[in-house]
Amino acid sequence: MRTVATLVLVAALPLTAAAQLPRDLGAIARKLPSLDALLRGAPLTTTFDDTARPLRVLDRKPVRRTARPLRDLPRTATGGFVLRPGLWEGTFESYCLRTATHAPDQGDGYMFAPFKGARAGAIQAILGGTVRHPEVPRGDVQMLLWAILSRVRTSDMPPALQLAARLLLPASEIRAINANGFDVLAAAERTRLFGGLTTPVRQALEVESDLRSLFSRADATYDEAERIAVLSGVPADSPNTVQRGQWSRHPRGYFIRFFPDSFANTRVEVLMPGRVNVTRDRLNRIIAIDDERGGRTETIYDDTIAPRRHPRDARLTAYAFKTIRFSRPAAGGRREVHEIHDQGFTFHRSRPRSRGVVAAPAARVIHAAYRLSAAFPALQGAFERWGERIEQAQDIHDRYEFYRDRADSATAEPTEDAIDEVEDTDHYRDGIDAATTGDPGDRLVWIIEHQERENAALEWAIAVLEGLPTTSTTDDGPSYEPGGGAAVPSGWRQVLGISGR
Repeated sequence: MRTVATLVLVAALPLTAAAQLPRDLGAIARKLPSLDALLRGAPLTTTFDDTARPLRVLDRKPVRRTARPLRDLPRTATGGFVLRPGLWEGTFESYCLRTATHAPDQGDGYMFAPFKGARAGAIQAILGGTVRHPEVPRGDVQMLLWAILSRVRTSDMPPALQLAARLLLPASEIRAINANGFDVLAAAERTRLFGGLTTPVRQALEVESDLRSLFSRADATYDEAERIAVLSGVPADSPNTVQRGQWSRHPRGYFIRFFPDSFANTRVEVLMPGRVNVTRDRLNRIIAIDDERGGRTETIYDDTIAPRRHPRDARLTAYAFKTIRFSRPAAGGRREVHEIHDQGFTFHRSRPRSRGVVAAPAARVIHAAYRLSAAFPALQGAFERWGERIEQAQDIHDRYEFYRDRADSATAEPTEDAIDEVEDTDHYRDGIDAATTGDPGDRLVWIIEHQERENAALEWAIAVLEGLPTTSTTDDGPSYEPGGGAAVPSGWRQVLGISGR
C-alpha cells in the first residue's frame, strides 16, 4: 500500500514541478512527511488492505447470548485480558491514528489490522502504557500520538508531552523519534512544496505541517490540536464498504468487532470460540452437538420420508427430522430432556467420511421406503416452508464459496470436504431454528441453550477453517491486548487505536 500511496502522490505533481525536484530526495523527505514512504519511513502505514476479509458467515445471524464484561477477566502484565470461551465486551478509550480525516460515524464499520510502520512499536507501547499510567490524561496521550504521526521530535514537544513520552515509551523509541523528526516548514517553503499537489494530498500534508508548528509551542492545547487534526463536516466520496459491527478474525485465535461512538470511545466485542464436539452418522449427517458445559442437541432423522434435492444444487439434500432432543445436566447426576417430534428438516452437503461407505444405496433404501409408505402428507409437513428454506440454503452455500476458492488455489488451505462439513453445521443451525419457531412456551430456555450451542459449534468450525490457533501456547490461554492492533475503516475515516483503560 505504501507503493500505491507514493505513486498517487508523485502522479499528482505537474510535469513542470516534477522536473524541478531536487536530486536530494532525502532532504525533501526529511521536511515532507508523506514523501517519506519513498524511503520506507512512514510512522504508521496500516491500511484497510492489512485487514482480514469480513467474516460474513458469522455476521449472517446475530449472536444471541449476552456479552459479559471484559473487565471481569484477569489482566495480563501489559493490561490485556486473559480470555475464556464466550462473548465479551468493554468500552475503552480510543485514539485517532490518522490525521486529516473525519471522526467515525454511527454507520461506519471497522476491521482489525496489525500495526505497521516505522513507529508501530511506539504507538503500541503508548496504548499499552495507558493502563499502567492512568495519571497521564487522555488528551496528552492523543496529542503525543498526533505528534509522533506528524514527525515531531520528542525534544521539540511541549513539556507535558515530553513527560508523557518518558512515562509511556521506552528510551529506544524516544531516541528513534528524535532521530527521524522533521523541522517546522516556513510559509514560503510550504507554498513551494505543496502548491502543485491535489487537494486531498495537500490537505493531509498541511495538517501534518500545522501540527508540527503547533507542537513546537510550549503552550499548545488539546483543543487546538483537535481542530487541526480532525476534519469537520461530512466527508465527500468516501464510502465505507464494511458494515458497523462486522466480525474480524484476530491472529491470537478469536474474533473481534468494533462499535466506535467517536474517536475517543469505542465499544469492543471479543468472541472466544469454545471447543464443541459434533457427531455424525454413516451418511455424515450431524446427529449430535455437545458443548463444554454438558449440554447436548441430538437429532434422529425420519428415513421413511424420502430426502428432497435442492432445485438448483444436486449435492444439497434435505432430510426430515423424526426427533429433536435437547438435554442438559441436572442435580443428582440426572439429565433433563426435552423433545420435539416430526417437525422440521435440514439440508446436507458433505459426503460420508469413509469413502468405503457409499451414500447412493442408502438413498435408494430411503426412496423405496417412501414409495411403500405412500407418505405424501408426511412429506408436506416435513418440508414445510420449502421455498423459503431453499433460498436460505443457497445463501449459506454462497457464503462458503470464498473458502472453496481458497481450497482450489492453495494446498495449505482447508479441503473442500472440510468446508462442506462446516456448511452442514450452518444448515443444521437453520434447520433446528426453523423447527422451533413460533410460540416456544416452556421450550424457550431449551431453545436458547441450543442456539448458544449451535452458534458455538459454528464459531469453532470457522476458527479452524480460518487457521486460527485452537490450542494456547501459554498456561493462561489467549489474551486480548487492546493496544495490539488498529481498528481500520474501509473509507477515509480515522484509524483508531484502542487503550485498555
